Amino acid sequence: MKRITLLLFAIVCSTRAFAQFDIGHYLREGHRDITKSNYTSAINRFNTIIQVKPDMLEPYYLRGYCKFRLDDYIGAMRDFQRVIELNPYFADGYRFRGIIKVMQQDFHDAMEDYAHALELDPSNADIYASRGFTYISMKEYEKAIADFNQALILRHDMSSAYFQRGYARLCTDDVDGAIDDFTRGIKLSPYSPDGYSRRAMALAMKEDFERALSDIDHAVEIDPQDASLYFNRAIVRYKSNNLQGAMEDYNKVLELNPKNALTFFNRALLNYEIGNVEQSIADYSQVIELTPSNILPYFNRGCIKFETNDFYGAIEDWSQAINIFPDFAKAYQARSSARFQIGDVAGAMKDKKIAEQKIEEYQKRQGGDSLMAEFVDTSYNFRKVIEFDSDFYRANADDGEIQNKEVSINLKPMVVLTTKKPENDGIAIYLANLEELNKNQNIDQQIVFSVQPSVLSADSVRMLLNKTEQAKLQNAGDQFLYFYQGLLNSMMQNYNQSIKAYSTAIDIAPDFLLAYLNRAATRYMMIEYMSTLNDFKPVITIGNDNAVPVKQADTHLEVENDYSAVIEDLNKAINLNPQMGVSYYNRGNVFCMSRQFTEAIDDYTRSIEIGPALPQAYYNRGLTLIFLEDKEKGCYDISKAGELGIDDAYVVLKKYCKTGQKN
Repeated sequence: MKRITLLLFAIVCSTRAFAQFDIGHYLREGHRDITKSNYTSAINRFNTIIQVKPDMLEPYYLRGYCKFRLDDYIGAMRDFQRVIELNPYFADGYRFRGIIKVMQQDFHDAMEDYAHALELDPSNADIYASRGFTYISMKEYEKAIADFNQALILRHDMSSAYFQRGYARLCTDDVDGAIDDFTRGIKLSPYSPDGYSRRAMALAMKEDFERALSDIDHAVEIDPQDASLYFNRAIVRYKSNNLQGAMEDYNKVLELNPKNALTFFNRALLNYEIGNVEQSIADYSQVIELTPSNILPYFNRGCIKFETNDFYGAIEDWSQAINIFPDFAKAYQARSSARFQIGDVAGAMKDKKIAEQKIEEYQKRQGGDSLMAEFVDTSYNFRKVIEFDSDFYRANADDGEIQNKEVSINLKPMVVLTTKKPENDGIAIYLANLEELNKNQNIDQQIVFSVQPSVLSADSVRMLLNKTEQAKLQNAGDQFLYFYQGLLNSMMQNYNQSIKAYSTAIDIAPDFLLAYLNRAATRYMMIEYMSTLNDFKPVITIGNDNAVPVKQADTHLEVENDYSAVIEDLNKAINLNPQMGVSYYNRGNVFCMSRQFTEAIDDYTRSIEIGPALPQAYYNRGLTLIFLEDKEKGCYDISKAGELGIDDAYVVLKKYCKTGQKN
C-alpha cells in the first residue's frame, strides 16, 4: 500500500495540467476508496480516467490492484498486462502479474516475472516478499525463508514478512523460530489479529495452551467478527481437552458463517466424539450439501451408519465416495464389511479384492503422492480434526468483502421501461418514441430504461391510473396513455390488465416499439410469478454445485412455461429496430429460461456488439457459458461485468474462476 501511495503522489503531481478533467481528483478519490476497501467504487473511478486517457499507466495499475483484491484474477491480469505494455521497465507491473499467475497456479511463469522485476528493481522488498509467498505455495520453505530474509534486510518494518517467514519456519518444524517471527511481527503490527492467531497455533504445537489461548483470545478481542479466529481457538481448546469450549467456538463460526463446510466437518467429528451421533450425521450431511464432491464426509458418515447397524446406508455412502474417487481403497474395504453384514458375500469379496489391487498398484507406483497414500492406506484414520487452512478466511468467511458475500447466483433481470428514480438515471438510450413519451407527461413521471422496475405506493399508482382515465376522456386514441396504464398495472402485479393495456396501445400504433418491449417483459414477469407460486426454480441458476447437467434436465420444466408470446414480442421489437441492444439482451434472457442456450449466447453477444454497454449482458453470457462448462470464456465475461459495475460478479469469480484460469 505504501508503494501505491508514493506512486499516486507522483501521478497527482504530473496531472495538474488537465484542467478540463481533473484526473488527479479521480486518482485521489480512487486511492481513498482503496484505503477503505471500496474496491468497486475505485474501479469505477479508474474506468473514467481510462476512458479519457487510455494510454495512462497508473489507472490500469490501480484498477488491477483492486481487481486482485476482489479475486478477479482474469481482469487483474488484463490490467497488469496493459501496464507492462505501457511501460516495460516498471518493476511492480511484473511483480503483480507474477502474483496473479500464482493465484492461477502458474508458478513457473510467475517466477520469471519476479526475476524480471528484480532485474529492474533489485532493492524492492515487496518483490522478494511476493516471491517468498510463492515459494510457500510451492512448499519450498527454505527458499521462501531466504526471500523473506532479503525482504527484511531491505525493509526492517515489514510485519507481513515476519508473519510469512514465521509460517515457513513452522512448516520446517522450527517452532521456536516461528514464534520469534510472529512476536516480531506483532511488535510492528500490534493491532493485527493475524499475528496473535498464528503465534497461538505455534504455541499450541508446543502444548503451551495457556499462552496460546491468551493470544487467540486477544485476537478475538481485536476482531470479534472474524470467523477464522474462533475456528483456530476451537482447535486450541480441543487440543487442551476443552471439548465444550471447542464446540462453542465451532457454533460461533457457523453463526458468523452458516456455510462453512470445514467447520461443519470438524463439528461432526467432535459431536461423534462426545456421543452426539445424530448431530454428527446431520453435520456430515451439511458438509455433503456444501461440498458434494468431497469424499470424506461420505466416508465418515458411512462409518457412523455402519456402527449404528444402518448397513444399507453405509453402503450407499461408501459407494458415493467410490464414485467420486475410484481409487479409494479404504472405502472398498469398508463397503466389503457392510456387504458381509447384509449377506452379500459375492459383493463383499469383490470389494475386498479391488481394495487389495488398489493398494498393490499404488505400492508399485510409489509416486510420492501423500494424499493418495492416505486413501489407499486401510489403516489411516480419517476421524481427525482438520486444523487451520491458510485459505480458510478468504475462501469461507462472509467478511464484508464483496467477493465473499453470500448471494444467489442467477441471471440479471430484463431491461424494462419504468419511472425514473431520484437515485438512478437509468440506462442512457436515445429513442424518438421515448422522447415523445416523456414530452407527453400525462403522469408527471419521466420514463427510463432500467433493469430494476420502480416501486410506487399503491395509492400513488391508483392516483396516476385515475389521471390516465381522465385524460382518455379527452383523447381515447392516445397510445401513450395505454402505455402508462400498462406500466402502472405491472407495478401492482396486475399483469393481465397490464398486458391488455399494452395490447391496446399496439392496436392503436402497430409500430409502438416501447409497448412491445414492455409487454414482453410483463409477460415474462407473469410467467416467473406463476412459477414462484408453483415452487418452480429457474433452470439456469448455477448457485448450486448439484445443478442438473443440460443433458439430464427434466424435460417437464420446458413445457410448463411457454415463453413463445414473449419471444414473439421481442422479435417484433427487433424487427422494428434491429440496432437496439436491449431487445437482444431481453430475448437472450428468455432463450436462457427456455434452455435455448446457444441462441441466448448469440443474443447476448449481439447486444454487446450493438450497445449500449450493458454489464448485465456480459454477466448473463458469462453465467450461461459457465453453466455450459466453458469456464474460460465465461469467467472472462464475468470479469468484464465486474469491471463495468456488477458487484455480484466477484462472487461468481471467487466461486468458479479462482484458480487454474489462464488467459
